[in-house]
Amino acid sequence: MKPKIIVLSLGPGAPELMTLQTVQALKEARKLVLRTRRHPVAAWLTEQGLSFSSLDDFYDRYEDFDSMHAAMADWLWDAAGHSPLCYGVMNPAQDGSVRALKASRPESGELIQLPGLSVLNGCEAALPPETVLSGNVRVFSATDYLSSPQEPMIDLWITELDSTLLAGDVKLKLNEVYADNAPVFFFPPSEKARRKGKWISLCQLDGQKAYDHTTAFFLAGSSFLQRDRFSFEDLRAITARLRAPDGCPWDRVQTHASLTPYMVEEAWEAVSAIEEDDMDHLADELGDVLFQVFIHASIADSFGEFTMTDVLTHICQKMIQRHPHVFRQAHAETAEEIAFGWEAIKREETGSKTVGETLNDVSASLPSLKYSIKMFKKLAQLPALRRDPETIAEEIRTLSTFLLEKGTLQEEVMASLLMKCTELCYRQNQDAEILLHRAVDRMKGKYQRAENMIFMDEKSPESLTFQQLRVYLEAVERESE
Repeated sequence: MKPKIIVLSLGPGAPELMTLQTVQALKEARKLVLRTRRHPVAAWLTEQGLSFSSLDDFYDRYEDFDSMHAAMADWLWDAAGHSPLCYGVMNPAQDGSVRALKASRPESGELIQLPGLSVLNGCEAALPPETVLSGNVRVFSATDYLSSPQEPMIDLWITELDSTLLAGDVKLKLNEVYADNAPVFFFPPSEKARRKGKWISLCQLDGQKAYDHTTAFFLAGSSFLQRDRFSFEDLRAITARLRAPDGCPWDRVQTHASLTPYMVEEAWEAVSAIEEDDMDHLADELGDVLFQVFIHASIADSFGEFTMTDVLTHICQKMIQRHPHVFRQAHAETAEEIAFGWEAIKREETGSKTVGETLNDVSASLPSLKYSIKMFKKLAQLPALRRDPETIAEEIRTLSTFLLEKGTLQEEVMASLLMKCTELCYRQNQDAEILLHRAVDRMKGKYQRAENMIFMDEKSPESLTFQQLRVYLEAVERESE
């Protein structure tokens, strides 16, 4: 038999808010299933002498809503295979089990959805007349909102806030961008056709007397100038404002080329924060890096080159394409297997057929150490060049001895020595650029401390011989031990 399910909108609570079409379908249904008996319409059905069942027992069987909704849908389609059924929910547009019904509909299955009022319809009509609406609004069930992006400039409706625990989770998410005292218009549980709400502070959201599936609230959107916490979209708006005709003169005249030094500088400052293990500093520096991305995208957009959506599209496509072991059926056991797979995928993307051709994919504008590291990474695709660190270290010793014996520093040999040191770093999973940066910092600090000792001895560094200066440097090393 061809399975058939008719989804009915039971509305926000009061039976009189159901449409005539829904009432007629309820009375004529040969098999009627409600998502829950907690809906006020269940009592009305009993008064009318109409029989029905519910899916309430599913709530105790599953640990997450996705699994529960999928199980509900499977049960309903199985039941509909014996005879057509009507399935009543409060709001089909936001109901997870209805979404699961659509996703799992068998090829021969028929799914019909009747329109009706939602909790939101009743609440919108009950908002105080002085409430200023932006005209741009998002609507979420409370559970769906927990996994949604933050858009605090847009008016927000949250429905189906059915427990204190859920209210607390929603409050914590809102606190990411809204202050505790942000005004919320709260609608407590109600089975009446005419809803009544009240103003509360966001911090009071999980401290109300009661909650059920009819509980909802409204939170007006606000400009980034009215908040102390911000979202991804706020940064986009701030960047656009800075580069507007009446914005900041400096930001307006920047180009991709003029910003290049800042991109490098901000990235290195973020690395420095990581080295310091200072998470507050790192959050600050990553914000500077992110602003570089936004302002480059804004400049490109103004010249019709690309948009922020293009930037996000490129990186999302790249991450999906280069992680088949996560997003497809490919398999990888170790990080090394993943790295070699990554290189193979990049070769496919660029059209490079040989390892030699992939070397052209490395930008020659990179700093020399980074340029060298990336070359070794490409060459590591060849088994013959995956050499052990001991072999490379021995070659370094040989080259060093050769330079000492020759008595002159030959440029080509010195360059080879540098290259082999870089290769050794790569084979040891170390970044030569960062290692050298740390070494220079240590050298700077060591000399500055030695210089202070020299001044304390009322001597001039310029007047010392190497051996005399070495005494101070060794003293610094002993202090550091």
